[in-house]
Amino acid sequence: MNRSNSDVCRAKCKLICNTCYVDDDVVNDVIIEEGLDPDAEYDSANVAAVVKCAILVVRGWVETSRSEGGVSTATDAEKVKQNIIFWCNKYGLDASELLSGSLSQIENGSQLW
Repeated sequence: MNRSNSDVCRAKCKLICNTCYVDDDVVNDVIIEEGLDPDAEYDSANVAAVVKCAILVVRGWVETSRSEGGVSTATDAEKVKQNIIFWCNKYGLDASELLSGSLSQIENGSQLW
């Protein structure tokens, strides 16, 4: 089964955040901006780049809940962040860069008050 970079990216988006279903334009734009061809056959040598694209898409995903036909789903932002960290570690990506500083913690903020 031949899959394109965009197919794999969409699958990784759902793997990171099971409620993240995005349209082709969004996925293709992110993939192109990262220097890949969205229609090219996926090559496992590019897995880190495709995972990075998926993380960028998920980071832009702002929906926290959805209700359709009586079925509701919700997104746990902390769990999504943990998933992003997991996939970054697996593929050698810098989680702090991809999470845009949201990992920083104040160890001693006493000078702030």
